[in-house]
Amino acid sequence: MSDNSPMAQLLIDIFSKLKSGTIPVYNLLPESDTPEPFLVLGSHMDDDQLTARNGWETVTTELQIDLFYSINDRLALENDTYSIKSAITQTTDRITRVTSQILVDNSIGRDVYHVIFSVTAYI
Repeated sequence: MSDNSPMAQLLIDIFSKLKSGTIPVYNLLPESDTPEPFLVLGSHMDDDQLTARNGWETVTTELQIDLFYSINDRLALENDTYSIKSAITQTTDRITRVTSQILVDNSIGRDVYHVIFSVTAYI
């Protein structure tokens, strides 16, 4: 049995699954000279709500995962986005949905593709 909270275990599981791929994974945005691609496990929001059926509390979370990718290869980006979504979905059966949005961004000091993955899970 794990001593981790359900959210900590979800983060561990997703980090381990993504770390087994070819794209580096960080918990914080790396230094500005770190080359793309790289993933960052971002913020999350929890929602504790009572269910209509039985009055029990259901805890869902929305976890953001960011992919920063070279602006030079859109086809490779699309292929890696698909692979990452698939890997996240297969991490645990507590994940109910994974969405992604692709943007062009320069918040890290240069133009890159920024893919925002939103992971919905029961914890």
